[in-house]
Amino acid sequence: MKLPRIVIAAPRSGSGKTLVSIALMKALSLRGKKVAAFKCGPDYIDPMFHKKILELPSKNLDLFFTDEDRTRELFSFGNKGDISVIEGVMGLYDGIAGYTGKASSYHLASVLEAPVLLVVNTKGTGLSVLAEIKGFLAMDEKRLIRGIILNNMSESLFTSLKPVIESECRLPVLGYLPTMKDLLVESRYLGLTLPDEIKDIKLSVEKAAAGLCQTVDIDRILGIAEAAPELAPTVSKASKSFDGASPSEETADFSFLEADGVSMGGEEKVRIAIARDEAFCFYYEDNLKLLEYYGAELVPFSPIHDPLLPKNIDGLILGGGYPELHGDKLEQNLSMRNSVKVALSRGLPSLAECGGFMYLHQRIGTSEGVFRNMAGVIEGDCSYKGRLVRFGYCQLSEDTGAFSGDSGLKIKAHEFHYFDSTLSGESCTAVKPVTEKSWKCCHTAEDHWWGFPHLYYPSCPAFPRKFVDKCRAFRKKKACEKKYSFFQNRECEMFPCHPTDDVDNFNCLFCFCPLYFSGEKCGGNFKYTEKGIKSCVNCDFPHKRENYDSLMKKIGKLLKEKNDGRP
Repeated sequence: MKLPRIVIAAPRSGSGKTLVSIALMKALSLRGKKVAAFKCGPDYIDPMFHKKILELPSKNLDLFFTDEDRTRELFSFGNKGDISVIEGVMGLYDGIAGYTGKASSYHLASVLEAPVLLVVNTKGTGLSVLAEIKGFLAMDEKRLIRGIILNNMSESLFTSLKPVIESECRLPVLGYLPTMKDLLVESRYLGLTLPDEIKDIKLSVEKAAAGLCQTVDIDRILGIAEAAPELAPTVSKASKSFDGASPSEETADFSFLEADGVSMGGEEKVRIAIARDEAFCFYYEDNLKLLEYYGAELVPFSPIHDPLLPKNIDGLILGGGYPELHGDKLEQNLSMRNSVKVALSRGLPSLAECGGFMYLHQRIGTSEGVFRNMAGVIEGDCSYKGRLVRFGYCQLSEDTGAFSGDSGLKIKAHEFHYFDSTLSGESCTAVKPVTEKSWKCCHTAEDHWWGFPHLYYPSCPAFPRKFVDKCRAFRKKKACEKKYSFFQNRECEMFPCHPTDDVDNFNCLFCFCPLYFSGEKCGGNFKYTEKGIKSCVNCDFPHKRENYDSLMKKIGKLLKEKNDGRP
């Protein structure tokens, strides 16, 4: 399969890979080239930059998550790009555990037989950069490095250094980038600043692309990419299966990548709400594709801006992100927090990872020590530790089998967080590759899987399939449930005091609160209206429909007495 491609790599993080990658992608797009964007490794933020620039999805390729054959298949299946630009991770040879080459940018380039462009940061150096380049070439056993781009260099120094490097290394120096103050992509503890947080980013990238065209040989880069050899055929569908499943149990190819909304087996779709806003934005593209393949209709919503969960949903996904940076807005959105808590108390199937997992806690504490109230589903707090609590790859196995129904289910994941929980969970065992260090984590039950690790579904497609099946079962259960029509005191000034996703059939008013009629102590905060009638505010009681049969009898009796004119 002929797929023109290049890997943008560097000696280390902070060399300018992202800047060169997005400027090059934009420059190629302006030339009319259809660009396919990829990111080596588990990072979420770089693909967000790619998507922002190209307005196309960007995919992760990771040789820990998937083996070499499957990684080639993920790269090539449905790839219709005129050129594929693959942004590397860390330093060119940095792989798992930092002292192995597995899952490194070089490993990926080797598997894809892709030429490498090495971006070298020259800030604070001159001829010494030659020693660095020679060292990287010495480790290039497969001769994949095909060109050099010098970052943070002046035109005059470039003119002098270029012939020296080319003579000594017998490798083309394709150009340079001066320091670009208009596009400074700063870092924070989880990586780069998000693209939507950078003012006028599209205009800045257009300027960077224009500058790149002036100082870098784009035609030669195209020639290097087009000279990449044809990829060898991938393994046959019948000879290879996904981890943890035989071909008869799971699809053995990646046809889900082109499913385009058509679910496997033609089963009825289920509506799964998925948090998508500035606080929750970390999702692997192929995770979403797999969910859709198995029959999910993903319904985006914002825990920050929307008052309630979407209507008529059968499942909920709370992905990773930065909830701690938006804690005040999340706390202020009481109706959404209550909506999530009530929905999960009713058994709505749910997945939550990292930032989404943090949101389910009672509180999140910022780096300044300020705690914000969250959904209150998990009886614990999350707080900033000022250091990486967990970092790197792991493989998870659910010890109880409560969610998977099979204690042998294993799924690969990645962790990167500076926060920790007072109740991280003990349902799963995580094991790190190479060192085999292990620890307990995650909360799982029949209807949920919550924890810090970011899961990669293609490493175990049985996982998303089971989740979609649970959502489908929940949908059927809802259809069989008795529908209640409650008396609602709409004249009350507090109405509706506790909005949910089902306000027509359910509302936390005194007129049908089990605690109010049973005489039990009310656990919520409440006040009295001027008429002396109790109204609920910020009530945390997990209301359940099964409580209402006896309650409705009491309400009916009271109404009958009132209508009969009795005192």
